[in-house]
Amino acid sequence: MKKKDGYILDSTYPIFFYKELTPLWLNSVINFLGFKTPNISENFLYLELACATGINLIVNAINNPNGHFVGVDFNQKHIEIAKQNANEIGLKNIEFICCDFATFFEKNKRKFDFIANHGTFSWVSPDVQKNILNIVSSSLKNFGIFYLHYMCYPASATLLPIQKLFNIVDSSIDEPSSKSVEISKNLFDDLNNAGAFVDNPKIDSIIKTLNQSSDYLAHEFLTDFWNPLYSVDVHKMVYENTKTTFLGSANIVENMDSISIPSKLQEIIKNTKAPDLKEYLKDLARNSKQRVDIFQKNPQIFSNNEHIEVINKLKFTLLPNAPKKGGITFNTLIGDIEAPKEVISPMLESLTKKDMSFKELLEFDSFKNNPLFLIETIFLMMNANYLQIISSIEQNISEDFISKFDEIMKKNGVNLKIYSKCCTAINSL
Repeated sequence: MKKKDGYILDSTYPIFFYKELTPLWLNSVINFLGFKTPNISENFLYLELACATGINLIVNAINNPNGHFVGVDFNQKHIEIAKQNANEIGLKNIEFICCDFATFFEKNKRKFDFIANHGTFSWVSPDVQKNILNIVSSSLKNFGIFYLHYMCYPASATLLPIQKLFNIVDSSIDEPSSKSVEISKNLFDDLNNAGAFVDNPKIDSIIKTLNQSSDYLAHEFLTDFWNPLYSVDVHKMVYENTKTTFLGSANIVENMDSISIPSKLQEIIKNTKAPDLKEYLKDLARNSKQRVDIFQKNPQIFSNNEHIEVINKLKFTLLPNAPKKGGITFNTLIGDIEAPKEVISPMLESLTKKDMSFKELLEFDSFKNNPLFLIETIFLMMNANYLQIISSIEQNISEDFISKFDEIMKKNGVNLKIYSKCCTAINSL
């Protein structure tokens, strides 16, 4: 069978790791936003819907031995690979289930602290979307976190005619998905060389997208239900079906307009009172292509003193690829943001010598009496993979599991290594 419910089955999704799916990252972002989170230093349950070959869950299971991780995917090959890798490592706090979401919804009796869905929601039918939300509604604990990734407008609109091209080619031939992608790419090249896209201002970006692997493009373009969404519609759909509240973005910089919205548009958005309109204006201002939204069931807000106490205790470490001194230019969606040497270098030099808490970082002259400026700087550094928050459970993580995971990634030609200090994985140097 090549497709089920309009989605391909004959191609394996490539290995991608997303730091935004880790419990520590999600909790840290939510804490910065001012909300309480599940206690991940105690036992917790985590569910990923559409887990593919399980890379994100395996990283999380290694780094969070007190958590139990469940992955669901209807692609039998995905689940076989995920189980094989988990067994090879020796993980006992993880399980993979091969079934569709409707079946899982009917059979599951457990409640989860975290439910994540990445790379699926805007690629599947409305019925499958409803099944995802049904699972969240019935299986997310009170106070639990729901992470949802999806394509959105306006920027995804540029790919609509390209996706349609690939989908029609695929429907017209009897070939495996990977072969169908290659035929579609060749047709696109012929059309482009003949001038079909001469007036398309985003053609360079489209060509860059099409340079990715055939397996990735098969999952991206060959679905029968490729459908970018408006964030305001998604938020309404999620709330009506799950009664979870939108908190913010797992893309941490998007939680501060000052570092994610062009300056000339910030005032317009600031003066907009209607929440739905404000959120849509942010998508227009950022020319958003994808969103990684965080929702919570019955969120609890910190008091001002509680919030200050929690943020002050957060401890940060420089990641291996971070600059050790001097100024930094952050490449963002709104252009380059400069952090001058005199502002950022003292912080970098000190972090090179030791890990530091938020409270300690506030003592630098650049940030003293200006915590908002420090938060902006931290968000930019975290987004650039220069800085991360330190885990409190690193000492409990198995070195044997880490070594076996790194070997599997090396065998697969993937530059990814466990970084247990921050309960994550990073590209190896």
